[in-house]
Amino acid sequence: MTTIFGIVGDPIAQARSPEVFNALFRERGIDAVMVPMHVTTGDFEDALKGLRHMRNLGGLVITVPHKFAAARLLSDASHRAEIAHAANVIRPTKDGWAGDLYDGEGFAIGVEARHGPIAGRRCAIVGAGGAGTAIALSLIDRDAATIRIFDINQPLAERLSARLAAHTAVPITVGPPSALDDIAINASSAGMSPTDALPFDPAGLRPGALVCEAIMKPPKTRLLAEAENLGHPIQEGRHMLDYQVEAIWNFFRLPGSCAEDSV
Repeated sequence: MTTIFGIVGDPIAQARSPEVFNALFRERGIDAVMVPMHVTTGDFEDALKGLRHMRNLGGLVITVPHKFAAARLLSDASHRAEIAHAANVIRPTKDGWAGDLYDGEGFAIGVEARHGPIAGRRCAIVGAGGAGTAIALSLIDRDAATIRIFDINQPLAERLSARLAAHTAVPITVGPPSALDDIAINASSAGMSPTDALPFDPAGLRPGALVCEAIMKPPKTRLLAEAENLGHPIQEGRHMLDYQVEAIWNFFRLPGSCAEDSV
């Protein structure tokens, strides 16, 4: 029987997970498929209740805007998911749902593979949602010098800053990217559409600051294109998925290792 995996989000057209995992399933001869599932906020909980009745459901990748809602439904949450109050992967268990949060690890591993250690670098994150929270946790784990968080919803950024500060000695503040930063990250949804305003102006960064995206489609957002034109090194959002594939594969308890395919 074919095992079904899904990625749940709204919107969902930007999701790369199906193409990545379906290619791996074919290469490894595994009878499984991953499909995009377009579920709105109001229908999310009901959709998951229904999906739990599928006997051949292997698990779900969770994307915008459902990561916080997914964490609230977990009966078995990882340490990362508990601190972040967010999950980007879940799988059915006999007691409910198990879940974890790998976005931050995928992001940080990708940055360090291409741009060197995060330790000692001053970081700014735009977006205090699930992706921004996950990235902040992984920057903390890698001894970033400072972390500043910005969101158009300032109370959301303030709450996240306070929650993270309770778990680390790394200074956490609220504010937009600036010339003080070594790494500036867009973890918001701004940039999925070509008509979106820039999440921040790369011209305000210091020369040589690394500009990173969490958005996977388009591969090079306007933010990255403008940053590159200004001479900044850039990190595309696709690497956040590429470098967490192995962890998600293992979370879903799929056979073998996909370490060679995760870069």
